[in-house]
Amino acid sequence: MPIYEFRCQDCRRRTSVFARSISSPIDATCSSCGSKELVRLVSSFGIGKTTVGVHEASGEPGHFTSPDYYRDPRNIGRWAERRFAEMGMDIPSHVRGMIDAAREDEMPATVKDLQPNVKEI
Repeated sequence: MPIYEFRCQDCRRRTSVFARSISSPIDATCSSCGSKELVRLVSSFGIGKTTVGVHEASGEPGHFTSPDYYRDPRNIGRWAERRFAEMGMDIPSHVRGMIDAAREDEMPATVKDLQPNVKEI
């Protein structure tokens, strides 16, 4: 039972479509804007890991082994979440939105503006 991913050509959002079988016809529409103008993406695949396992694999800020640690927006999100928690503050909704977008592999618009050479897949 495959799950296919598409990018909407109108709103640029990612949409997942569940199919009963590989031979099932796919009638995909954007879950955000309802558009039928979709381009199929090469889907990522999952490997079962716990949150602790993911953190151990990538290291923690200040103790990371790779200079590319902060090139992954998910690591920046983890750092931001931990800093807000340490300060006893709630994460503002716009920051939460950027962190969640990074976890979905979408670069937040404000970061795209800072890095004009960053291209979407």
